[in-house]
Amino acid sequence: MLNTENIQSLIDSGEGYNVEFKVRVPSKVRELTEEICAFANADGGYLLIGVDDNGQVVDTNLENDKRSAIQGSISEISPALHCELYSVNIVNKTVWVIDVPSGKDKPCTFRILQLNLEVKNTTGSMLEE
Repeated sequence: MLNTENIQSLIDSGEGYNVEFKVRVPSKVRELTEEICAFANADGGYLLIGVDDNGQVVDTNLENDKRSAIQGSISEISPALHCELYSVNIVNKTVWVIDVPSGKDKPCTFRILQLNLEVKNTTGSMLEE
């Protein structure tokens, strides 16, 4: 777990090969998980939530449901990957950190669950896709 000074240093250095800023958790948490998977396939990295693209800390709050959604989505990465999710106070504002290790058994992949739905027309016969 990085301390406040280390996180501030990452912010000051800007986004790059192993650092990504997010103002907030995207509506599709899967987008975060895809980035986490990419970091795991490289040398690891840090996703900082509550920081804009210019390195300004904007403060953010992650309710339990968002944290659970992030952890649940990370659990879809194969092989299993242990990421730390924690908050750090930077200038009286909260930044959430997802600390992503380099994957041990690369490549790491992300399962996307897909549903195949059968649709019947009004006559009861199957419609073709």
